Amino acid sequence: MKIIHTNKLAAVFEMKWRAMFSKNAIATPVFILVLTFVMRFIYSSIANSRGQEMTDALRATCLGLGAVMNVSMTGIFVVAMGLAEEKEKHTLRALMTSSVNGAEFFLGSIFPVVFMTFAVNMALVPVAGLHPQAGKWMLWAGVSLLCAAASAIIGMIIGICAKNQMATSTIGSIPLFVLMLIPSFGSVHPTLKTISGFLFTGVLSDTVNCLVDSGISISPISFAVIGAEILLAAGVFLAVYRRNGYDPD
Repeated sequence: MKIIHTNKLAAVFEMKWRAMFSKNAIATPVFILVLTFVMRFIYSSIANSRGQEMTDALRATCLGLGAVMNVSMTGIFVVAMGLAEEKEKHTLRALMTSSVNGAEFFLGSIFPVVFMTFAVNMALVPVAGLHPQAGKWMLWAGVSLLCAAASAIIGMIIGICAKNQMATSTIGSIPLFVLMLIPSFGSVHPTLKTISGFLFTGVLSDTVNCLVDSGISISPISFAVIGAEILLAAGVFLAVYRRNGYDPD
């Protein structure tokens, strides 16, 4: 088992953090926050035009849209594009010569994006106009953090497999559509609803409903689904990482 050196981990984290805020990557979470607010404004305007008030169900719809987009787009594409750019500029190989091992590179790369994705998901709740109780906040925080980790690891897999940033966009569009569209249409088709329950974005979407409906809860199986997907994705990344010669056995 590889030993993780905190100084090397911190160095990778700092490098990734600065890179994340110095590029267009920051535009993605900002766009999602703005889109969620705009959706809330549109739904509110429609309700007011009919002489009604905006309901928590509509606010939850805005939150669900924004949260699933955030986890899918920020978590996956920000990580994948950054890693693909490093490969194009050959900075990844140079980093490996500095004795940074796979585990240190892996953790240092995903922590900044996980933190950003988690923070945006937490900010989306008040942006959507919801005010859940403390217990619901804790549930939302826990599921959001796990989903952010799962999406970031998938982004690492895509980034390490793609030859360049253009290929990253092409390859990444497949899991993006799956993770976004299946939970979105799960409410209108029973088969998609079943499949959605085995996706971490589907669990996230179900958690949104928990914030506004006290009769709905998240089962331990849902947490197990996210945990299994995190472990599976991490194992795939480390295997691909070694296969490409970045981290020798």
